[in-house]
Amino acid sequence: MSERMVYPSSMVEGYERDIINSTHAGFGVRLVAFLIDGIVIGSLKAILLRPLAKLLGWDLSSYVGAPLFSIENIASSLIFFLYFVLMTWFFQATLGKMLMGLKVVSADDKPLTFLQVVTREWLGRYISGFLGHLLYLVILFNPHKQGIHDMLSDTVVIYERQERLRDRLMAPVMKQNSTL
Repeated sequence: MSERMVYPSSMVEGYERDIINSTHAGFGVRLVAFLIDGIVIGSLKAILLRPLAKLLGWDLSSYVGAPLFSIENIASSLIFFLYFVLMTWFFQATLGKMLMGLKVVSADDKPLTFLQVVTREWLGRYISGFLGHLLYLVILFNPHKQGIHDMLSDTVVIYERQERLRDRLMAPVMKQNSTL
């Protein structure tokens, strides 16, 4: 029996869609993870920002040029983006994703690069945050369950417990696609 499996293109598409539906995290579970991360970030700000400002005698409401550039807004943004960048770089997941059993991986099954992480977590989240985070709804309509930040960085969010299954099932599809 031959080890090489050949699938007609329509069958490959259906097979790949089944793999994506069972291994890629959808909007709902990712929303819950994001809400958990919001609680963590809010806690970090309360633990770090207020005591540090009191210790250093900063007026958090003072600003440079425009109220948008207040010390509090700048520090809050740094905490927000550094949390996502550092957690994803070191653990491939934030605390919210870890609690929900999710993981960020490269769409091409290679290790995540620092550029991918920064593009996803800094630039991608900045863009997705426009219009009150409505651009995250793209995940609902994308066939690969990717948000704009995922598409920009060529990443996907998967269920960690399904990672081995995804790798095993995608191998024949990847082989088929490379021979076409």
